[in-house]
Amino acid sequence: MQDETTQNVQRNTDEEYDILGMLKQKTPNSLVSIVVLIIGISQFNDAIDMGGKGWDLFMSNFSDNPSNDRLSKVYVRASSEVLDETFGSPVYKKSSEGDTEVKYYKDGKFILSAIISNGTVDAFLVFPQPEFGANTQEHAGGENYLNANFSDLTMPMNAMSNVARTGNYYLEEAEGGHYEMLYSSIGGHSEYLAPLSNSQLQHLAEFNDQLMMDEDVTESITVLRAHMKPNFYGYSTVDITALEPAILTRLEYELLTK
Repeated sequence: MQDETTQNVQRNTDEEYDILGMLKQKTPNSLVSIVVLIIGISQFNDAIDMGGKGWDLFMSNFSDNPSNDRLSKVYVRASSEVLDETFGSPVYKKSSEGDTEVKYYKDGKFILSAIISNGTVDAFLVFPQPEFGANTQEHAGGENYLNANFSDLTMPMNAMSNVARTGNYYLEEAEGGHYEMLYSSIGGHSEYLAPLSNSQLQHLAEFNDQLMMDEDVTESITVLRAHMKPNFYGYSTVDITALEPAILTRLEYELLTK
């Protein structure tokens, strides 16, 4: 009987060391120390439960997975109720044309703007924080879309720009994407997410001027796309010009990020 009790104690001890070993491989030293302390002063099962909750908290604060999981629930043509169920109430709203409305939602890693009509998501744009590794695998630019120049990954079908006090940005509709038969891939660069250099601003102004004058923009857009990276993306079923209200102005960006 005593030998059996000793074996059970040894088995429990071995299990504790196995679990601690796994935690050490995946967890910062400071969190490991906390888990070890908890195990030393409380029941083993309770300690493991608390350690698991601590790991979940750590992942939610320092991992991109929870934010990407929320984004994966949103898609074009979905009911607008999905947005409220996923992100809560919008932090900002404004009307567009007719019954169309633009709603903005905020996550710790990004701001999402959605164009909604008749209770359906017609388009949405994601404005990520610089450190957020957004999942863009379904986009025409692929998983590396936000890390390379426009010209390296996509071909534009339509493009527009804005050079004004309200904000400088470039926006395009790109060919391809996993769901290209259902909706278009959208990408753009806003100066609020990443400042424009003097040369980039010059390229943007040249393209913008030619576009407004209805001139041939083949050369200017080629130069612009070769010197600029996208810093926001999205998906749409509407014309690219209808997306303009969904792009944050300078004051709106300051309001939502203060």
